[in-house]
Amino acid sequence: MSRDSNTILLRQQYTGEPRQAAHAFYQARGLYFGLVPDVTDPAQQLLEAALVRTLARPHPQIPAPSTAGTFFGLRGVSPDIDTLVLWPHPDHLTQLLGRILPVRTDSGIAGIPGLRARPHPSRTDTLLLARPGHRAHLTLRARPAALQQAEDHILAAGLEPLWPARTSQPGERQAWDRLAGALPPEETALWSRALRRAGLHTGQTPNWTRTAPEPGQLDGPKPQRIAARPVGPAGDPARGIIAVTSSRGQGGLGCTTTALTLAGALARTGAQVALIGADDPNGLHRILGPATPQPGQWHDLLPDLPGPGTLRGMILPPGTPNAEVLLADAARGHDTVVLDAGTAFQLRHLAGHADAAVVITDLDPEVWGATEILDRRPDWAQMWDWLNTRYLTARARASDAHSQLLRFLDETFEMYVWDRVSDNNTDVYDADDPADTDAWWDDFQPDPDPEDDEPLPLPQDVDAELLDLWRQHFLTFLGREGAIRHPHTWAAVAAVWIDHNRNLDLPGSTGDEALVKEVLREAAPTAIARWGEQTWQEHHPRWAAANAHTRKDSLTPWQHLIEETIQPADPAATAQFLLAHLDRPDNIPTALAIAHVDNALDAEQHHLAALRDALRAEGIPALTVLPDLHDQPARGENLQFLARPSGQEAAAANRLTLVVADLLATRARP
Repeated sequence: MSRDSNTILLRQQYTGEPRQAAHAFYQARGLYFGLVPDVTDPAQQLLEAALVRTLARPHPQIPAPSTAGTFFGLRGVSPDIDTLVLWPHPDHLTQLLGRILPVRTDSGIAGIPGLRARPHPSRTDTLLLARPGHRAHLTLRARPAALQQAEDHILAAGLEPLWPARTSQPGERQAWDRLAGALPPEETALWSRALRRAGLHTGQTPNWTRTAPEPGQLDGPKPQRIAARPVGPAGDPARGIIAVTSSRGQGGLGCTTTALTLAGALARTGAQVALIGADDPNGLHRILGPATPQPGQWHDLLPDLPGPGTLRGMILPPGTPNAEVLLADAARGHDTVVLDAGTAFQLRHLAGHADAAVVITDLDPEVWGATEILDRRPDWAQMWDWLNTRYLTARARASDAHSQLLRFLDETFEMYVWDRVSDNNTDVYDADDPADTDAWWDDFQPDPDPEDDEPLPLPQDVDAELLDLWRQHFLTFLGREGAIRHPHTWAAVAAVWIDHNRNLDLPGSTGDEALVKEVLREAAPTAIARWGEQTWQEHHPRWAAANAHTRKDSLTPWQHLIEETIQPADPAATAQFLLAHLDRPDNIPTALAIAHVDNALDAEQHHLAALRDALRAEGIPALTVLPDLHDQPARGENLQFLARPSGQEAAAANRLTLVVADLLATRARP
């Protein structure tokens, strides 16, 4: 038996998956991230942990026969770095779905709250499982008819299946929060690993009803042989030059950050990686700062990288006539060269000399699909929120100079009071210092934004008489400059401001009762038509009596009942839009990467799969998404963070690594 055959059999021993699936994984991935990779994305890890924990601790009201000879009804799984395929035992499929999908019972919600199942857009034998609005997902090898059978199974037990509803049902979000809160990170990793190594326990599943899996239970027979090694599908790391560039040469899409994190992920696989960038302040200079090597010189970017991999960087000398030769030399000395081709002002002209390309583009969410907002808050809360918006809009319209100056003094006095409370410093303003007066007065905005927040409340533990004294001090030291800057309004404003501001801080006072009355008068017909006479008569006086802070804070406990979902557009139309805004290198395999994708778009895995198929039909072999990473490297930062194998940043880079490996393998094939 060949070494490859032994490796495939070993993966099957750990996963329990069919031989064809194990062979396909090894053929496509090699050992870049291990033979049985752990998940790297935290959200995916949590979903997997929730699933196996739910199976190990079933709700007593959910009917579940014996699943002997399986892993809680699964005959195996197919783990990839951030995806997981579930292979159910055909005799236990109905019961399996009834245990993992959400069900309302007498004592709460069983299963995984919020989980929904949809048919795969391009496979008739597959379901996609995900919580709407969340990017983590699972793939289940089952036909859509199984969902109806599971629903009948739960209804026959006298329970309510929640998964047929497209949107989250009352109580699901709170139930998910409780489930997620019961899974600390170290335990979450073990539950996820237990699921990914389901084959170890199909003979006899451990009793995890009260305790979490232990590392020793999950090691398996040969833990060293399943560890990550620099072995690609062809027995070697991915070889060639990969260019990272923007779709039409525009900046701001994160080409340099993407190239850097991709190079780091390739190096973590054990490959010898070179990163080449332009002599441009917005490229590697921005990241490396003082450590930026001189043009034409190699610099070790990760000297302490664990394992055999290396990552070296070089700034391409400006105006180099033989840039293609330098690229070829770098390719001969390294396994993979990552070219930060960037924008039209950097090295984009060299992208055509690469073996494959990652082209980054932005996607207008409106092209992706329409956002649908589902508001499940009580009628009075919806009405208060609506009145708040109308009030802020009316307040912005009341833009006479008198009102604007009063509002500015209110906001500035709030900062003044908090400064005095924090350090008892009376010298907060020097009227004789032009820089100081400018610093105070330059915040004055003559055209307020209607969405601006109301001023925060003043500290509650400050004596009212002391506040009045501070108000007088405040007016005194601002008076001279105020009269100069606002000669037509200062005297009138100063005469009423103390009383005005004092009333702002009284419970039940808005400080602008006339405006509130006007808002209510105009809002009444629409509000009554929308929420009814009884709700209006009972709650609009309470809204009017509350101050701005109470109106806003009263709605906070209800925010979790507002849900946003994206109704995807036609994948073919989205693909045509992307292609129309794509300028890609000629004659080389290209992956399209959509940058700054938020969680809501990333979560639409069903739409992503259909969009990939539509793009593939148009000659784009791969599509991936890049999240809006908040931990982008700062100037001069130590790059050791690139060595971290898990986390959101590492997960995105690992996914891109697999895309790149596939592109380079495609190029290498005859």
